[in-house]
Amino acid sequence: MFPHRHDDEQIDKYTGPYERWIFSRELGRPFAFPAIRNGPSTHITALMEGDGMLADTDDIDIRIPPLWSKHPHVTPFAMWNKAVDPDDPAENEDAELARCLNALNGSRYRLNMPVDPATWPATYNKDAKPTGWTRPKTKPRVIIGVIDDGLPFMHRAFRDSAGDTRITLCWLQSARADTAAAVPFGREITATQIDQLRAEHGAQEMRAYQAAQAVDRDLPEVDTVLMHHATHGAHISGIAAGNDPYVGAEDLPDDAAIIAVQLPNTIAWDTSGFGKEMMMLSAIEYIFHRARMIAQAFDDDEIPLVINFSYGWSANRHDGKSSFERAVQDLITQRRAVQPNTELVMPTGNNFANDMHARFASHDASDGAFSFGWHLKPDDRTSSYLEIWLPPGIDPQGWTVTVTPPPGIPEDVRQTLSISPDPELDGGDPRRFVELEMGGKNIGQLSADKHLGDRWRVMLAMIPAAGNLGAGRRAPVGLWTLSIETANDPLSDGQHIDVWVQRDDDPTQLGTGGQQSFLVDLTRPAPPRVLEPPALTAVRGYGCLNGIGTAQSVFRVAGYVQSTSKPSGYSGSASIAVDGEGTATVDANLPAATATADQGWFRPGLPSIGVLSGSGARIIGTSAAAATATRLIALNFLSGKPTRDGFEELYTKTAPAAQTLARTGHFRSPPVCGEVLKQPRKQRFLGA
Repeated sequence: MFPHRHDDEQIDKYTGPYERWIFSRELGRPFAFPAIRNGPSTHITALMEGDGMLADTDDIDIRIPPLWSKHPHVTPFAMWNKAVDPDDPAENEDAELARCLNALNGSRYRLNMPVDPATWPATYNKDAKPTGWTRPKTKPRVIIGVIDDGLPFMHRAFRDSAGDTRITLCWLQSARADTAAAVPFGREITATQIDQLRAEHGAQEMRAYQAAQAVDRDLPEVDTVLMHHATHGAHISGIAAGNDPYVGAEDLPDDAAIIAVQLPNTIAWDTSGFGKEMMMLSAIEYIFHRARMIAQAFDDDEIPLVINFSYGWSANRHDGKSSFERAVQDLITQRRAVQPNTELVMPTGNNFANDMHARFASHDASDGAFSFGWHLKPDDRTSSYLEIWLPPGIDPQGWTVTVTPPPGIPEDVRQTLSISPDPELDGGDPRRFVELEMGGKNIGQLSADKHLGDRWRVMLAMIPAAGNLGAGRRAPVGLWTLSIETANDPLSDGQHIDVWVQRDDDPTQLGTGGQQSFLVDLTRPAPPRVLEPPALTAVRGYGCLNGIGTAQSVFRVAGYVQSTSKPSGYSGSASIAVDGEGTATVDANLPAATATADQGWFRPGLPSIGVLSGSGARIIGTSAAAATATRLIALNFLSGKPTRDGFEELYTKTAPAAQTLARTGHFRSPPVCGEVLKQPRKQRFLGA
């Protein structure tokens, strides 16, 4: 049961389905990532959607990060709820967070992940220059931005010809804060500090990371990730911006400067997509802002900039209109008006073969209903999420969604929800919630919300299937069935219902215990689970695309196998629509290009650096392909060439099939890494 709260304590009055699930102890909080599960959430990040600026109240300290945008429509911010005693937190923190949002009295808010009080500097001045910062020795001809986790900023790959670092600035978002800072939380490290650390610690790079608070066992969001042999951030930053034999690429010159942002560990720990937009948007704004600061130090307006952001999740709208994507689109468009050489590079994702997307058209209905299966695996130690997106603008009069448990589970677990507003939940998006219960305990949440007021979404969240997590409840494993009843208001020709399952894999360096759920097409015999599933069934790999990478101006990169020039089996794809006659057409969210992700079937992935200088590893996934494209774009900007110079234009003579175009786009990057590599005796492998 979900107990009644007072009017200003109802978190579902102010937030969406993920926030209600994650922050409510009766629902998903006991299974959330440690930053939320362990509480208390005295310091928390959020987004404000809409015009205007936030202001402090008597009990709430508001901090807005350095913004390049002058008038953002989506504002990232962090707040300290001083009314909460960290030594005596409220029993129902969701109620306390609801009161906090109510006090802000603004437009639409999205609660994000908490930050540790130790990362909150006593004094913050967003207009100040970083302490000890000096402009680079020479004016950069290009700035390469890298946003990732586990960034090895001491690595030799990022030194210039004189032995000094090319990393001008690095923001560790979850590191222990100084007393005063020019960032709202975490720690900002300058090139001067990096060079001083090298002078003090020499080849003992791990001691330098400890001295810089980049290794901190007492802060889970930093922890000891940099003590691993390899990290995702090391691989990506090495390919995108490093000079090292393990990268095996043409060296970047000294005037290719780097600005880096290390995200919290939770960004990789939790793959649901919840709680990360503030950190991600702040990171992009920060790189834009600091790049302008560098340009102004040389009496220039803006310097060519390419940012690699090899991250994403699988669910979301996939139409470029989520809050994060709209903010990114505004940033890129506005900066290009001043400096046309501006790119944000993101991967298409690695889920093509994982049965994580389905698309239904009018001809797929049976007796006015669309039905499909969702298979939950045993021993899953994290929550699982599924999203159903209705066509934009549709008003689902009389529509319902029904969730039926696997065979052998009590029938009273079955739940039906009307896709319509709950009149008792005023403010924010129209929405409705109901819980799935078994034995009087919550095991899931079924919700419907009109996202941003223009598109209905149904979400099903389920607690973990593992039974030893200390909460006394677990989700039944097996095949759940979902049915969308359209009553007397069926889909029109050309309209589609899209279903996405959130990523739930297990980042090896963090050990979450996640087990990936998948969709099942109930209308066809189950195909063998091979690398490439059938193209035109309802459950298909086409549409398994990075859910935060569909903004029009994002440079989306798919992956191919270098030895064959064919798409990597896992590489994400644009969506395909199939009409009643079987004709396939591709959605607008094509990859901008495809780049090398695997050197061959027997040499999967790409080589890159490990954490410590002199170490190497291989990375498998479209993250590496995106980093390869980033490096080529940076080389183009250095030479005064446009973004796609050197990319091969595909299909110049004949139009490709929709299934081909959806996976490759119109351009292919030549191999730029791994060509002169002397293979090390031992390499580690890391998925991306």
